[in-house]
Amino acid sequence: MTRPAAVAVWVVAALAVALLDADPASRVLVLAGAWALLWRRRAAGRRLRPLALGLFVVGLVTVALNGMLSHTGATVVGILPSWLPLVGGAVTAEGFADGTSIALGLVAAISVTAVLSVVVEPTDLVDALPRPFHHAGAALGAALNLVPATAASFVAVREAQRLRGWRPRGTRALVDLAVPVLLGAIDRSVQLAEAMESRAFGAGRRTTMAADERSALLAAVAALALLAGALAVAVSAAGQGSWYPYPVPTVPSLAPLALAPALLLGLAGAILPAEPR
Repeated sequence: MTRPAAVAVWVVAALAVALLDADPASRVLVLAGAWALLWRRRAAGRRLRPLALGLFVVGLVTVALNGMLSHTGATVVGILPSWLPLVGGAVTAEGFADGTSIALGLVAAISVTAVLSVVVEPTDLVDALPRPFHHAGAALGAALNLVPATAASFVAVREAQRLRGWRPRGTRALVDLAVPVLLGAIDRSVQLAEAMESRAFGAGRRTTMAADERSALLAAVAALALLAGALAVAVSAAGQGSWYPYPVPTVPSLAPLALAPALLLGLAGAILPAEPR
């Protein structure tokens, strides 16, 4: 098994654990394992700070929205005026506890998915796909590269505008930034299309650079990930990974069986070898 394939198996299994197991402790372990993998095995030039800031905002908004919109629970921490739409009524600690659990699952799932674009090069992902999916994989790889390229273009345009004396004022500032970024994205798309056409993309059988990176260690990573995913399904079917904050939030059980899938994922991520240079 190749390294991209082993990483893909790990990502699928980690998504299953993060989404099936509602235990906050298990989700914390999955999140920690994903970020350990992102930090230790990220490809050259990949930045984690924008991802971390984005996930922090997503988690904070999720907790706040669920806490304000959920009026169920026995521990009332405040009461908002009833004339406020949707949020009017009792604000409970159980609502915020439930929002925290949801936020952990959402942030863990996004972090796990980010492993594909941060740890593995998009071209390697395409090579790992079966031959009938190479064209679709090339489109996916281009899409994965679009987000960081657009973010870098946004920063470059903003800094260039400020050097010329531009100051953001109202919605007009969004137009001043969006138009150059959009034109740059179109220009990059045209360049990509011309580069693919000059290399006869789609005209025949796709060739790849031979790189034998199969190893027993990669097979062990995939096997541990598959075992973790299967165990997560079994634990969820048995009701062992459940946690409910209502009517009163309780401490997660920390049952070994419920935490076993996340621990197996952490072990698989720890032994994943670095990308060959």
